[in-house]
Amino acid sequence: MTEPVSLDPFALLRGLVSRLEKGINTRAHPLMQTDAFARNANRAMGAALLVKKLARDLTQRYFEVLNVPSRTDVLALGDRVQALEDRLIEMQHTLDQIAGREAPRRPALPAPTRTRKSRP
Repeated sequence: MTEPVSLDPFALLRGLVSRLEKGINTRAHPLMQTDAFARNANRAMGAALLVKKLARDLTQRYFEVLNVPSRTDVLALGDRVQALEDRLIEMQHTLDQIAGREAPRRPALPAPTRTRKSRP
């Protein structure tokens, strides 16, 4: 007996893609096991990483020429502002202690809520 022909276009497309993937896999698998493929893949990855590094360096130079801060500059500035805020909080706490009005210390960040219960 023959199977009934499906008129579902997505089923036909899935079957076509599946057969195409299997065909490519049977032909490409022996090629990917050769040393030449490994060498060329390594060269391609090295070239891609070099291009990425060059693009990052050129972007950094471009921002310097335009006198615009880069992402790393903004992050470094944010870290410095956070350090200043922490020092101000400590100074305020010290002043409160000296003045005799001991304020309860707050953690810098609230603890995350525990949403998952432990299993016995």
